[in-house]
Amino acid sequence: CYRRMSHDVTHDDNDGIPAHLRRPVLPPYRRQHNYPLLQRCDMTVSEMKTEALEACVTAYDKFPYNNEHMARYLKEFMDHNFGGAWHVVVGEGYGFEVTYERKALMYTFVGGNMAVLMWKCA
Repeated sequence: CYRRMSHDVTHDDNDGIPAHLRRPVLPPYRRQHNYPLLQRCDMTVSEMKTEALEACVTAYDKFPYNNEHMARYLKEFMDHNFGGAWHVVVGEGYGFEVTYERKALMYTFVGGNMAVLMWKCA
């Protein structure tokens, strides 16, 4: 028997976001952090790492309900600022194994459970 809990419901207010794009409201014990949590980073240049983390936070603030727009924003940012062919994956609950150029990989969590993977291919 399944009982609906208060943290299972989605946003009730009419904020203009379609129902299929709304994220569930997380209870306080599930909101783990409000800052980017860096899981793996192969970027040795601290400026690149700092700018990439700031771009992740900015993208999450701009597009909290649209992973595709968030990924596109980050790819364009990385291509423009650091050149080359950057690839970006944004989502929840995925694993990865990629071949990447040395010193050009970052895997981080933003906004609690949103994972961002960025890497550059030669």
